[in-house]
Parts: sequence; structure tokens; C-alpha cells
Amino acid sequence: MPLIDSFVVDHTVMPAPAVRLAKIMKTPHGDEIEIWDLRFIKPNTGMMPEKGLHTFEHLFAGFMRDHLNEPGKTEVIDISPMGCKTGFYMSLVGTPSGESVRKALLASMQDIVALPENFKIPAANPLQCGSYKLHSLAEAQDLASMVLEQGVVITDSADIMLSPDKLKALE
Repeated sequence: MPLIDSFVVDHTVMPAPAVRLAKIMKTPHGDEIEIWDLRFIKPNTGMMPEKGLHTFEHLFAGFMRDHLNEPGKTEVIDISPMGCKTGFYMSLVGTPSGESVRKALLASMQDIVALPENFKIPAANPLQCGSYKLHSLAEAQDLASMVLEQGVVITDSADIMLSPDKLKALE
């Protein structure tokens, strides 16, 4: 089985919070799809709390679209949490700069932090959500605050790539 792109970068040196263009794919029609690694927690040092991660997912995808989508230029396809609970993957059509993604992420964090305590989490009901009771706005806001306090860097995949020798040794 071939290694997926996430498994060829060294998670021990991966910075967080960070944004990283992980992969560029072409559709059969020639459109470019970019996959971005939006890392909030340094791998193997912690994880986003379950309820906060779920609430964060409900909020973050909408806010990122608000800040990054540009008609005819950039369109976010999907933003999904990583199984390791240290970040999200974002797929999009278009080619925004790393700085544009970084700024959109920071603006989204500000949006989450600014929500009032009694804010109604979108789609947190049994008709629209598979775990509608698994939410915490406070935990999501804590995560967003942490990102704002620490700042966000732009990481180049080439700087954290595992060497072919290291990959071979891991087989």
C-alpha cells in the first residue's frame, strides 16, 4: 500500500500552529485542487479536546470560507479534522498563497473567540449532526485563543520531508 502524503513528513519537527500546502492534485479536466495541512497542536504533544474539536469543526469551516473564498478564484471544497486531533485538512480549488491561508485562519480564530457565550452552534441538533450532544463552545474558543496567542507560521513541506533512507528504515 502506498504511503499517503501525510506519512512522508517528519511529525517530530512539524511546527504548530502552522499552515502547510501538503499536496496539489489535478482533476481530469485540469483544475488544481490543493490540500492544506492546518496544524493547531504540535504532533505527539497533545490533542484537541473531543467536544471542543467537534464545535470547532462546525464553526471553522464556515469562517474559513468567509475569509478565503473568492468567486472565480478560490473555493474551499472541504475542511475536516485529522484523526490524530492535532489539526484539520482543507481541500480547495484555486491557488491561494500561504500568507492568504494564514491570514484567513487567524481571522477565523478571531471570529470564534468573539462569539458570545450563549451562541447557538450551527447544526448542533439530531437532524443535522451525528453527535449533536458532543459540543463545547468554551473548549473551541480556548483552542482559537491558543492559536492567536502562539501565532501561525507557514511551513514548507520540503523542510520537514522524511528522507528516502529514513522512510526505508521505518518499513
